[in-house]
Amino acid sequence: MIKIALAQFDNDLNHINRTMSKIEEIVKKASQKKVDFLVFPELFLTGYDLPYIMEKNNILEINDERILSLCQMAKRNDISFLIGLPLRIQNRVYISALYINCEGNIEEIISKNYLYGMESEFFTPGTVAKLITIKGFRIGIGICFDSAHSEHITALKDRGIDMFIGSSLYSRGEGKKEMEHNFSQISSKYDILSAVVNYADKTGNWLSCGNSSFYDKTGHIYMKLAECKEGLLISQIQKDGTVCKYV
Repeated sequence: MIKIALAQFDNDLNHINRTMSKIEEIVKKASQKKVDFLVFPELFLTGYDLPYIMEKNNILEINDERILSLCQMAKRNDISFLIGLPLRIQNRVYISALYINCEGNIEEIISKNYLYGMESEFFTPGTVAKLITIKGFRIGIGICFDSAHSEHITALKDRGIDMFIGSSLYSRGEGKKEMEHNFSQISSKYDILSAVVNYADKTGNWLSCGNSSFYDKTGHIYMKLAECKEGLLISQIQKDGTVCKYV
């Protein structure tokens, strides 16, 4: 059994230290609820404001003190989480997410493979579809637009994932329709559970549609949060042999 939480919140845009404080509050709350794995939206540490990120050089290196603080936060609260941030690796900048385990170690660096719109002006795409393993569950990860590409999901499914989770930013209107279509298709086509975590209301110039959700294997939503509502959406997932289901 694993307990997964989607953190549908808005950050303090472009104020990393204030956002760090909010992250700690969220991590503590999830830990109190005995969550095993907590997932934040895309680029949550800085917010999704690409020109500002580049102009102010709000790009982190892996040895940044704030990343160390996030690791300590995970260990202190005995919880694993996925946090999105812009990361510089060997002079290239990626839209990344760090999987930090409950012992406070960075177990995986995941970078967005399929860049969207003007992202390609600033960032380098990743090249590998990555998964994490926690409590015996193999969870495929995608960063937003990754979820719209069957090549990404197929590569993960071929590696035997039990579930797919998207760390995302989807806007209101057509963005909400796209989000629901993508994740419904992922679950129904690949016969897996899926989930998407989104900002609650806004980040940068984007108005988010919220609606962070868990999808069953038929592609139907079985849990979701509303638009503009901050909160944790928590689901327990059970694995019986190779069969993975929500309970």
